[in-house]
Amino acid sequence: MDNSWFLELDGLKLLIDPWLEGVEVDFFSWFNTQWHRTSPLPYDQLPDYNAVLITQKYPDHFHKVTLKKLQPKLVIGPSSIKKEIKKVLPETEFIGMDKKNSIVSVLDIDFHFLPTRRLIDPIYDGFVLSSKNESIYLLTHGFELDQEHSTALKIVPECTLLFTPFNLYKLPFFLGGVVSPGIKSVENLCQKLSPKVVVPTHDEDKYAKGIVSKFAKIEWSAKKEDLIKYPWLENRYQAFPDYKLKKIS
Repeated sequence: MDNSWFLELDGLKLLIDPWLEGVEVDFFSWFNTQWHRTSPLPYDQLPDYNAVLITQKYPDHFHKVTLKKLQPKLVIGPSSIKKEIKKVLPETEFIGMDKKNSIVSVLDIDFHFLPTRRLIDPIYDGFVLSSKNESIYLLTHGFELDQEHSTALKIVPECTLLFTPFNLYKLPFFLGGVVSPGIKSVENLCQKLSPKVVVPTHDEDKYAKGIVSKFAKIEWSAKKEDLIKYPWLENRYQAFPDYKLKKIS
């Protein structure tokens, strides 16, 4: 599926990257326009939530039309979206995260910001949520964890849940290069984090038009029966075919 999620961790109820209607447009419609092939959850079926987390600055994560309709009281996200958040949601409290403000706490859940080492766009950072006993990694475009990341995360409990894409999605370098690094990245993350559960995210086969879709090279994730043959994945893999609320066990 794509990257809209609802998570409940201890007392925190969190809506992540909500995109519940319409299209997402990168820069111009002729450049890249995408829309869901699988129907999102209707607004009236959303559970109550305390906050919204925006994991990336791009419109398939930071979907302004959806946010305007939701009018959340609190949004957490990369500091780079602060000005746009204030335009879209002038009454909403915003907590911006970056290298300098890398840990914040909301309802006793710590949010950890993981900066990528990439210096030019597209930049895909990561987030980790942690309670006293567990942690959830939100690596929505994959991630390369280095020693500095690992050192900073020593304070974080064991990884119980990892969200990361399984598809390999690659563009020419002049359009951004690798967008999602594919199954090898999943394996590397599993080896470093030893998550109890791994959930594919940001892998929906969306409708698309524009220059980006014409240049994109996609290696779709293998089917479940093939994925669970990997010894590092067989007991961890859980995938979801739609946006209906389900329990991750």
